[in-house]
Amino acid sequence: MHPLFSTRSTWPTYVLSWTALSIVPALVMGAGPAFGHQVLALLGTWGLALLSLPTYYLCRALPLDSRRLQRVLGIQATVTLLGASFFWLEFVVGARLLAVWPAWSQLPESVSARGLELFGVGIVLSLLALASHYLLLSVEARAWAAERETALLLARQRAELGALRAQVHPHFLFNSLNTVSALIGYDPARAREACVELGSYLRQTLGAGQRPFVSLQAEWDLAETYLGVEALRLGERLQIDRHLEPAALECQVPSLLLQPLIENAITHGVSRASEPSPLSVRAERRGERLLIDIENARVEGAVARRSGGVGLANVRARLAAHYGAEASLTALPTAERFVAHLELPAVRAAEAQP
Repeated sequence: MHPLFSTRSTWPTYVLSWTALSIVPALVMGAGPAFGHQVLALLGTWGLALLSLPTYYLCRALPLDSRRLQRVLGIQATVTLLGASFFWLEFVVGARLLAVWPAWSQLPESVSARGLELFGVGIVLSLLALASHYLLLSVEARAWAAERETALLLARQRAELGALRAQVHPHFLFNSLNTVSALIGYDPARAREACVELGSYLRQTLGAGQRPFVSLQAEWDLAETYLGVEALRLGERLQIDRHLEPAALECQVPSLLLQPLIENAITHGVSRASEPSPLSVRAERRGERLLIDIENARVEGAVARRSGGVGLANVRARLAAHYGAEASLTALPTAERFVAHLELPAVRAAEAQP
């Protein structure tokens, strides 16, 4: 479809532009019946406007490529001369037809006297039509390039997010298999139970990994399954302190967001403690922001976690990919506690990105 017919506004704009240009040939014809000159100029200009429509496809087939510029310019020069000839012929035929009115009987003489000037106006208008079509093609090319760049950027972002989500699984499996291995040595029954819990967790992660966003409630349910696996190994040492506001649980978060943070808290905090060590998880909504804190005790003598660890780096990268500067993960270590503080936009399911 011709771009002039793509929207309702482009075609009227095209007609109005050529209507304004009809003033030029009307002035060229000079003295005489002014209204007759204007009518003849309108008919001639509109005719050239209609004839110029197919040149859009010619311009698209003949881009201004430096390798064949001479050939393209030769063809376009021929088209320009043909357009100017048609424009002049319109005035000759139109003047004879309109001369049936006595008041406009002098129109053929006016056209004959200004024939060369009208031919020149036809050349200028034909060149203007060609230039307009090349400009239109340039705008279309820029829009297409921008659309393609956006699509490629989105595809790359999705690939990066997929890779980041995939990075969570091997790390989790390594720790979970260590849990099962530890249980086999002294409690085979609990080891089998851990295998069942682990299978349940993996089935849930397969579904969650296919969706970019899930509700915080669904994300926490998945985390609870993981904590159930770890509880079989850690026993009473793992104590969970939950403070999750209902308004926060309705918000959407990137899938598998909490897993690396909770796993870090277990690996570097709870599992190293000889006594019961509470794992505190808090979530609240403050206006348009969702705040999540995952806190655990720091064990004396244990290797301190680095703020640039794999789990934290993974979460930061995913937040940046989804939200840019609108979300953050901050590590807040103290002498006794370690807090991973998440802050991101509070978005409900109906407002979340597909």
